[in-house]
Amino acid sequence: MKSFYKTALSVIAAAAAAVSLCAGASAYAGEDIYWVKGFDDNEIALAELFKSTLESFIEEEVDISKYNVTYDEFEDIYTTVLMNEPELYYVNVVQASLRYRSDEHILGFKPIYNCAYGELESKDKKIEKFSKSVMKGIGKNWSDEEKVLYVHDRLAAHITYYDGGESEFGRNIYDAFAKGSSVCVGYALGFQYFMDKLDIPCINVTTDDHIWNMVEIDGQWYHVDVTWDDSVEITKNTFMHQMILQSDESMAREELDHDLSKNAETADDSFFENAFWTESNTRISYLGGYWYYTNKEGLNRYSFNSGESKLIYTISGVWHAGEDMDWKIPFSQTAVYGKSVYFNSPTVIYRYDTTKNKIYKVYAPKLGKNEQIYDIYISDGKLVYSAGTYDDNARIKKAVRLNKAS
Repeated sequence: MKSFYKTALSVIAAAAAAVSLCAGASAYAGEDIYWVKGFDDNEIALAELFKSTLESFIEEEVDISKYNVTYDEFEDIYTTVLMNEPELYYVNVVQASLRYRSDEHILGFKPIYNCAYGELESKDKKIEKFSKSVMKGIGKNWSDEEKVLYVHDRLAAHITYYDGGESEFGRNIYDAFAKGSSVCVGYALGFQYFMDKLDIPCINVTTDDHIWNMVEIDGQWYHVDVTWDDSVEITKNTFMHQMILQSDESMAREELDHDLSKNAETADDSFFENAFWTESNTRISYLGGYWYYTNKEGLNRYSFNSGESKLIYTISGVWHAGEDMDWKIPFSQTAVYGKSVYFNSPTVIYRYDTTKNKIYKVYAPKLGKNEQIYDIYISDGKLVYSAGTYDDNARIKKAVRLNKAS
């Protein structure tokens, strides 16, 4: 029978994929990671062949005729493998070259890679550099929900949503970690990558046009969607906390546009839906057993041990959000340096000395008409702030660096 060739589009690009399981997740230790897909022995064997082929960076065509799979079956299995393995970042998740019979059964496939084999070492080092920086900041005694919150914020602050036209880019952890740019696939695989390192059970939910995560905390499953929370484009440290540890009912709200028909697990616990982090639209910082965050009232701290929040300082003033619109306290950032927590009002940067329990004014920059402070962060022992006006594109107009954090 005559065979044909074509470059196939993956379901990641165009069609619906089902739920994929996080490889190595502790909840499924010793169990078949493909159970959720309902794969039979033949499909599991093919999935393992895909995995070994891609891990070995084989560039020649691989004969898979004995598995007797159709085009749709190939897509399902191949995509499941890619979504199980964040470290296969160098594999093109959108395309693969296929040889097939006229009845659409696949005879062979040839992987398409995003880079040459010789580039892997340098790319691995860049991934590891970011990975180490994230893991270094995780407390030894943190609860799983603290780890989830921290990883969520690190990824949301680091990654900018990729809106370029090249469909093969922005869909892997290299683009997310090293380039800081990705679509939802990179966000979800990046989150999955760290949950696996932290031994927190994690699965992915993939629909026609989106992918997010589910995690298990104390025997209960919850949704986490870093991509959706990172939809605020004021500064890199401005993002929401609405999609952390959410239930099915919460995620199914019409305005959120999440299709839950592909869920592998039921998330029926709503314990975290009014958690302190839902009040914050900026980075949440940890210091000395407390999580510091800002809301419409001002600077607060929260203890996971006691479950209590405390208002530390009331911030006055509002941020301008364009013509005829003001927001109260959504853009006050927090940043930790030494034993102090830095935060800002629209016009002043403050320091909260946690040892003395005192607030100090650090800096009041000279601002132009309608300009305000939207972002602060610590870099190399220096306090950096961004100030400007809020325009229709939600961009900051200028940035100024202070000499040192003091």
